[in-house]
Amino acid sequence: MKVTVKAAAKINLTLDIIGKREDGYHELRSIMQSVAIYEYVTLTKNDSNTILISCDKPGIPTDDTNIASRCARAYFKKAGIERIGLEISIRKNIPAQAGMAGGSADGAAVLRGLNEMYNALSFEELCALGATCGADIPFCLMGGTVLCEGIGEKLSRCENVLPDCTLVIIKPEAGISTKDAYDAVDNAGFSGDIASDKLLENMTDIESIAAYLDNAFADALKIAEIDDAVERLKAFDGCLNACMTGSGSAVFGIFKDEEKAYKCAIELSGQYSFSKAVKPCRIGTEIVSKEQ
Repeated sequence: MKVTVKAAAKINLTLDIIGKREDGYHELRSIMQSVAIYEYVTLTKNDSNTILISCDKPGIPTDDTNIASRCARAYFKKAGIERIGLEISIRKNIPAQAGMAGGSADGAAVLRGLNEMYNALSFEELCALGATCGADIPFCLMGGTVLCEGIGEKLSRCENVLPDCTLVIIKPEAGISTKDAYDAVDNAGFSGDIASDKLLENMTDIESIAAYLDNAFADALKIAEIDDAVERLKAFDGCLNACMTGSGSAVFGIFKDEEKAYKCAIELSGQYSFSKAVKPCRIGTEIVSKEQ
């Protein structure tokens, strides 16, 4: 059997760090949004009793350190499946180390694809299993406009969704480790001002949503290259606001006018290795094809 799944990238409209738990994890409150940049993951069942991973982009690990492998093994164990022969082929479109959940999207696609093959877990069980492999995986399974809490495993669909708009996403070369991002927040201290709550109260139109974008990592890190990317986006005609996503280093700007957004993305493509105008979407993962 062969199943191909597409999985959407994400951005964080808001990202609040509420505090640090006794187990070392941080409590989050974030409004996440799926965007129409997709990973395509093809799963092929075989009799090899091994898990093999291939990827069309160099530099992506294809051993057991890949989150796709971890998700597959976790699924087989949870479902009680002993014969685990599987080939995972990943076609990447989400930039790596961008804060856009590229790896988590791959993991979510594997879980969704395996459940299409075996139908062993409920959606709730699938999300709970995904959370043990990566904090963003439950969101990547669900998709849309979602309030994420806890360490990312508590999901609530927002009553209001991101209205029709166009997002320009660029990625500076600056690299940020997740550990460094959390350390910066720890050193800066936790604010009682929760941007996510303000956004939830004002999700009435695109202008109001744009006004409440915020990211605790960006506020704490203060990396010149990322701050400059934010200002470059905000300077473009039609950009309502801009913000870093996740722990970076990708930055997005919100445009009401699609033509102005595409003009911005084209102009910035000469300065950034990744510059793309995209639409928000309402899917996390979706089965593209299935062959017996």
